[in-house]
Amino acid sequence: METLIQQQQALSLKNACVEFMFAYQQHNVDKMLSLCEDNGTVHFESLGEAGKGKIHELGKGIWTGLIDSFPDIDNTLDAAVAEDENTVRCQVVIRGTQKKDFAGIPNKGRKFDSDHIFIFHLSDANKIDHISISWDHEDLRKQLGA
Repeated sequence: METLIQQQQALSLKNACVEFMFAYQQHNVDKMLSLCEDNGTVHFESLGEAGKGKIHELGKGIWTGLIDSFPDIDNTLDAAVAEDENTVRCQVVIRGTQKKDFAGIPNKGRKFDSDHIFIFHLSDANKIDHISISWDHEDLRKQLGA
């Protein structure tokens, strides 16, 4: 049985991740980054080795590009589960309408709706120090007409 302290720790972890996703929903990349460690890493798994880098570099570039190319981008957090004392798995649906070319996908004005899994690892200071993100990239490309 979980103790009250364990429940509070899990809630605190989840809150940091929910706050990150809310900032993403608000298109506030600076706020997203403020919730992350300066040396934090990110892995956009569906992009392979090219999807590995620093949150404040690669993550910032991809999220800024997404928001610019899909100005109505939105997300729905379906579930946030604390997997251990430092890890939260979030099930997220991301959707938007393409208005500019993005990452080799030409703009055809099409919409996408895509399930994503975000796995957040948090430091002892309750800041995000690693994010793994996965989605069906081929389905996303297909929805956008690529």
